[in-house]
Amino acid sequence: MTRVPLQDPTTATGRTKEVFDRVAGYYGMVPTLQQAMAPLPEITNALWDLSTMTMKEGTIPEELKRAIFVVTATAGECDYCTAAHMLALFRHGWSVEECVEIIEGQPSSRLGEAENAVLEFARVVAARPAAVTDEMTDHLGELGWTDAQIVEMVTTVALLKYTSTVGTALDIPFEKIMLPLLDGPPFRSKGD
Repeated sequence: MTRVPLQDPTTATGRTKEVFDRVAGYYGMVPTLQQAMAPLPEITNALWDLSTMTMKEGTIPEELKRAIFVVTATAGECDYCTAAHMLALFRHGWSVEECVEIIEGQPSSRLGEAENAVLEFARVVAARPAAVTDEMTDHLGELGWTDAQIVEMVTTVALLKYTSTVGTALDIPFEKIMLPLLDGPPFRSKGD
């Protein structure tokens, strides 16, 4: 159970209600992550702005950004975030098995060499940013990724490191739509 109370969206008022209305306009509901952050509506709003701009700005396709989110959430041990972004990858046609590949650190059978190199780079950035080397960014460049895209990769990881920290530290409860995922890999294997 969450370590802080969740704000019921139906009783939210003032700035919190305004922020919740923005979030619900996208999702059709207010996720438990935002409900937990309700005592800080301006930070919740800023995080929402950063989230939407991370997805809109730049040239890395949304599908690859979602895969970056999954590997970053895994590094941050945020099961909530991992499940949320697995659901997003399902909308791109990914299967559970294909998600588990990248969660387990394997190359994705859905992606090519250049995209798998991005995921490997994201794993390093997520786990230990100081471990990034010139050779890593040079290799990405050799595979056709631009300097701007490398910055985009790092900022995409940074966003999910923030949300993973909040989600994990506050023990954010899963959304109802995520619950069926908990019966299979990668989640079931954690408790076995």
